[in-house]
Amino acid sequence: MMEKLQKRGEAIAEQRLARAKSEIKSVLVEELPADVRVTETGEGVRVEARRLKQRLIGNSSLRDVAFLMRAVR
Repeated sequence: MMEKLQKRGEAIAEQRLARAKSEIKSVLVEELPADVRVTETGEGVRVEARRLKQRLIGNSSLRDVAFLMRAVR
């Protein structure tokens, strides 16, 4: 019985993780410039772009998104 409950709990947790990653990805795609790539990975969501570090320094809206992403971790 406990094993069944554990498997059920793990399945629910995996579903919630997949849903959260998908939601985060869709919000980032909407908010970030078109040339910024957002992909789901096994560990979470990856954000990539040329010169992203320099762009984060110079663009306050990108800094805000980066700050919020750190809070989600």
